[in-house]
Amino acid sequence: MRIAVLGLGAMGSRMARRLLATGEHQVRVWNRTAEAAQPLAEAGATAAATPAAAAVQSDLVLSMVRDDDAGRAVWLTPGTGALAAMAPGTIAVDCSTVTPAFSDQLAERCVQCGVEFLDAPVLGSRPQADSGALIFLVGGDPAVGRRIEPVLRQIGGAVHHMGPAGTGARMKLLVNSLFAVQVAAVAELLSALHDTNLEAARAVEVLAATPVASPAAATAATAMLGRAFPAAFPIDLVAKDLRYAVADAASRQATVVLTNATADTFQRAISKGHGQDNITGVVQLFRAATAT
Repeated sequence: MRIAVLGLGAMGSRMARRLLATGEHQVRVWNRTAEAAQPLAEAGATAAATPAAAAVQSDLVLSMVRDDDAGRAVWLTPGTGALAAMAPGTIAVDCSTVTPAFSDQLAERCVQCGVEFLDAPVLGSRPQADSGALIFLVGGDPAVGRRIEPVLRQIGGAVHHMGPAGTGARMKLLVNSLFAVQVAAVAELLSALHDTNLEAARAVEVLAATPVASPAAATAATAMLGRAFPAAFPIDLVAKDLRYAVADAASRQATVVLTNATADTFQRAISKGHGQDNITGVVQLFRAATAT
């Protein structure tokens, strides 16, 4: 299959590399900074100068970019955007974490161009991308999803169809919001042990052994015992996803008090200089508060 991958950050580059490793596809790649495409070109991909140049004559175009604005630029910019270069009947798949509203907009534009569309954000980070264990949350026509599921399974270990276009994006925001709420709660509670006779490490050990703690919360709690927080899911992206979730709920007059409070917490962490730390680095915000 002729596949274009747009966006070669931590996730997109790994997805492209796994497609190349199958030996089954002709892979074109594009990135805003051309240097990021060089290692993939050396591995056998064709580097393109624009999203449109990557997408032309491709059967399947995948994007993995930061946010709505980046997605809009990659797909819809006149002259260089991928969508206008795609032939009717080809498939556009947005794997980015974006708002359902943007997914709906992109789906509508794809219909106008005769291009099939799926929103298919992923769960997992760099280790899962390296090992092909990402989880796809797919919105769109199930028949189209079945057509490309073999390709998605070369990148990921599971593919879940969520419903019509936009539902993959909405599910991704739900999952990330739930994760962020848990992490913020654990960070607050561990930091509140300051100046008590209960050791945080012992608390985490027992917490992880109880049914109360999810595996994700237990892993996060253990990471919070350290002092370094190398980014797998950086706080600035956590805050972005929470803002998207709050805005999506507000568009339907839904009340999400905990999500809103958690969004404020991660935004405060950014204001304190922790935006590039991993999500678990939010504990530094609470440590500072309890130390004063």
